[in-house]
Amino acid sequence: MGNRLFALVMRDLSRALGYCRVSTQRQHTEGHGLERYIDRLKQYGLNDEQIHWDIESGASEKRKGYNRVLELVRSRQIDQIIVPCFDRFTRSALGWEVARQELQAFGVELVFLEGGSFDLETPEGLFTSRILAAMSAQVRDKNKYNATQGHRYFQEKRKIYQAIFGFIKDGDSVIPNTKQYRNTNKTHADIARECVSMFIESGELSQTIRRLTQKYGLERVGKYKFEDFPRDVSAFRRWLENPQLCGMICYYPFDSEKRLILESDHEGIISIAQHQQIIQILSTHPCGRRKYITNPLVGLCKCAQCGSTMEKRSSQINGKIYEYLKCPGAYPKPSQPKKCSVRTYFRLEVAIDVAIQALKEKAETIAEQMPVESTEVVLVEVIELQQQIIKLKQLNDPDFHSTIAIKQQKLESLIKASELNVVADASRSQVLRGIAMSEGFWKVVTREELTAIFHELVEEVLCSLVGGTQFFSVRLKI
Repeated sequence: MGNRLFALVMRDLSRALGYCRVSTQRQHTEGHGLERYIDRLKQYGLNDEQIHWDIESGASEKRKGYNRVLELVRSRQIDQIIVPCFDRFTRSALGWEVARQELQAFGVELVFLEGGSFDLETPEGLFTSRILAAMSAQVRDKNKYNATQGHRYFQEKRKIYQAIFGFIKDGDSVIPNTKQYRNTNKTHADIARECVSMFIESGELSQTIRRLTQKYGLERVGKYKFEDFPRDVSAFRRWLENPQLCGMICYYPFDSEKRLILESDHEGIISIAQHQQIIQILSTHPCGRRKYITNPLVGLCKCAQCGSTMEKRSSQINGKIYEYLKCPGAYPKPSQPKKCSVRTYFRLEVAIDVAIQALKEKAETIAEQMPVESTEVVLVEVIELQQQIIKLKQLNDPDFHSTIAIKQQKLESLIKASELNVVADASRSQVLRGIAMSEGFWKVVTREELTAIFHELVEEVLCSLVGGTQFFSVRLKI
């Protein structure tokens, strides 16, 4: 014990950081690794600020924690990366080649809690690292293959993966959960039916969850999802949509192309007609799936009372869409406390008009201070892909030619598909200068152009309520 403490004291970790990951949210919430990995990194001597983590596949190139680690490598802020084991860092042979180049270029050492590290300057170290990367990728592919075979087997046998709230597992199927719910005289299945009835009655997801939490409490029962009703709006919606409620099975629920609903032998807790009614309500509900409409003032509108960033909401009346801003502090999620009294829906259209008027009044100043040269606006994904392509080309390895071609196609698609292309070239400054130069500019400007203009020139828009009247105060950057 004394030797271990001495080693911790002598170990210089001032320019080190730790990284770990698990693949799924379930692994995280059910304690299958992440907390254990983080605890081991702390025991090694790292603090919370030095530890980065992800809940995502090791093959993903969009891991936030992982990319943050590489950013710190490039900025020469670290000399060591401590990981529990190799596959917690990456499960991609290609991803390792790209990361390896970064580590070599900036002299960063990859150290394992299990002992040892790579000397990437030697042929042996490179060979060992590539073998481990290939083995990690093989395990990933094997897991994926086994999962696919498992899906097919379950589908052929009409087996059910897991129970949702209102049910418990019974072999390869489920049955209604008849255990007592909390200290009530009702069963879990009874409460599930009550959830459904409340939603059908109100047609509102948030309102239903609030009524349920007021009646049964904010704290969930048990540690597994099937033991209590969801407190989150999106999770509650998914629960309502699940055909297990009416005695059916759904495979590939999150893949619209593969999604498959089959009859099952298990007993439902609501009728098929009730479930169809739920689906009908959700399909027409304002909070349901609908075409996304750009909010030009996204992130800029603040509540004058509590300072919260206002959220956009939409409603459709007689075919016309009305857009509003609301304070999340006054309309919190069902599981969060209320911290603001401004329970008013502010008209987004009026906020936009006030922001435009403020810019018109400053038109002369804007014209004088606006740079003539082009300022390129590039998506983060585009930058990442460009960097990856450059690094792969530098490897000069024929095995990566097909990968480079795929990434180049993806890059072209991203650039073409971007809604901000209109402001991503030299025309951007022309669009912004048009504020001061054209009387009819604001009549023809698109929402995408408005978004770019507001985020270029507007600092914030304060939303306040005085004597029942809505006021918007605009603060410009110029």
